[in-house]
Amino acid sequence: MKLMHIPLSKITTNPENPRGIDIQTQDPKLSDLKDSIQQFGVLVPVVVSKKDGKFLLIDGERRYWACKALNLAEVPAFVVDEEGDLTDSDILYRMFQIHHNREQWLPIQQCHALEVVYRKVVRQASVRSLNDERAKLNAVAEELANATGIEMRTALSRVYFLRWPNRIKQRLYNSPAEQGGYWYICEIEEKIIIPAMTNYPEYFETVPVDEVREALFAKLERHSALASTEVRKVAPFFRVEMPKEADKKKVRRVLSELQTNIDMTYAEAQDEFLMAFPNFRKREPVSPRKLESLLTHLCLAVEDFDVATIETAQRRAKASRRELRKATTKLAAVLQSLIEQLGDTKE
Repeated sequence: MKLMHIPLSKITTNPENPRGIDIQTQDPKLSDLKDSIQQFGVLVPVVVSKKDGKFLLIDGERRYWACKALNLAEVPAFVVDEEGDLTDSDILYRMFQIHHNREQWLPIQQCHALEVVYRKVVRQASVRSLNDERAKLNAVAEELANATGIEMRTALSRVYFLRWPNRIKQRLYNSPAEQGGYWYICEIEEKIIIPAMTNYPEYFETVPVDEVREALFAKLERHSALASTEVRKVAPFFRVEMPKEADKKKVRRVLSELQTNIDMTYAEAQDEFLMAFPNFRKREPVSPRKLESLLTHLCLAVEDFDVATIETAQRRAKASRRELRKATTKLAAVLQSLIEQLGDTKE
């Protein structure tokens, strides 16, 4: 990587700015940055890559536009690829390493940056041939994790969002601060869509899955204060496949009502399910302190676990590596979601 002073006229910005805003007109920090650069100069070089005779901006879009506004002729830049040999995939990887690791991109902005590679991955024959929704989800997430260097559990969360209709995604790309919409979508996809497609695929033979997504998102548009965690009230009823056709019909009926009635709440849908299945155990959410205690005990159990016992465990205590890996991956995704919802804290 070489430090150079590059004319601004030779630098091109990312046309699909993952920040989702027009930095020149919508970024409140730009004015302060201009004042700083005017007084002290550019203290942190931008990062660029040689591309088509110019330099593609990888990091430092705010600094670039501040320099443009000040009519500066050039800017200090680290050039990560002097020969222009990096592919689009290589550039994407480097962008994620810079922005994701510094936690500058919000989840929605990361999804925006992943759109192009996501569309390529889902068109691969190896992915399209998978009939199992969870297998398809994991295959796509693994490809994105390999392409960007992000962790698998983070990639899974991003794929939940990327599977949604473009109209909804584009709205949130244009307003990346609406993180509630992102988490609501992830809850819907993980707790309703994927389990329902797995256990009740016949429902989607007559109702397109995107139609269900659109309808459930409309609830958030109607009730902006709707908490994403409300979705969990109905999750247990989709996670299991009812053995009797009559019971399956009851699940499909409530799903249809939840979809078609925009005013039906998840609590009301839960009540409908409980009336249809009175013996179904209702799970009450744990308190923050109880959850902290459970996580502490789980950490100790995992730390004490010896992988070698998989081969020696007795019949009743036995679980395969695949089963443990599946359960661990699911837990990791849930924990990553919780970590991101908790945000940074000084406590």
